[in-house]
Amino acid sequence: MSKAVLAELRTQGRGVAGALLVVGVSMLVTMETWWLSWRLPIAHLVAFAAVGLAVVFLLVRSVGFRRLDGDERESTLRVVTDFAELVAQSIVAALVVLLAFGVVTLGDSPSTVVRMALVLVVPFGFGAALANRLLGQTDAPIEEEAFPHNLTVFTLGAVFLSVPVAPTEEVVVIARNAGWPRLALVVVLSVGVVHLVLHELEFRGHRDRIEGRTHLLQIGTAATAYAVALAVTVVLLAGFGQFNGRGVAEWVQLTIVLGFPAATGASAGEVVL
Repeated sequence: MSKAVLAELRTQGRGVAGALLVVGVSMLVTMETWWLSWRLPIAHLVAFAAVGLAVVFLLVRSVGFRRLDGDERESTLRVVTDFAELVAQSIVAALVVLLAFGVVTLGDSPSTVVRMALVLVVPFGFGAALANRLLGQTDAPIEEEAFPHNLTVFTLGAVFLSVPVAPTEEVVVIARNAGWPRLALVVVLSVGVVHLVLHELEFRGHRDRIEGRTHLLQIGTAATAYAVALAVTVVLLAGFGQFNGRGVAEWVQLTIVLGFPAATGASAGEVVL
């Protein structure tokens, strides 16, 4: 695979992951978000998306969609292309997680999927744009705490994104309806997001995180971050009483579901802090 293709894939992936990092996943696991997409008139949803994306375009256009080299300038075609990519990144980020959680299924009608995308594309658009523009790799050295000190960073990030979600009924609903095959997919997705953010997508501090590290060590770091996220998840769920009156199997299901925002936050902590 050529360097140009690999760089473009990283840019697209950074937008998808960045939408989750900046906006977080709390909006994805909010029943009110689901209800709005199902109940509001389609004309209302289209108007919301159009006005919202216009605001996103104007705000992000003023600072640029991505970092440019030297005196390079963005052409009109480049701006339009970047904005189209941003919209696609936002929709992919939202729908992949909703599919993993079972909120959206492959059996849903195209109208249902489009409605959900229209509700989420605006906030996720902000996240994708800001991640590409502000959290991309820089030449400035970024000091990274080595093990075991980076566990603190993982913990802070996991707590930041999972605390608003932990006490909600949505976690219980998703866990109850997902089923074990889908929950297994959530585990894979969680570890995958952590690994991509830390080692593949060239977010801030990328060079420092991969310098001198084998792929096996990188995967071990991602697994460690996920383990920290799960530990944070168990503490929060127990603290908010979500385990009360439920069996061990339900504890595991709840932990896996909340483990996704916690894992996303853990990787975000290493990028942002």
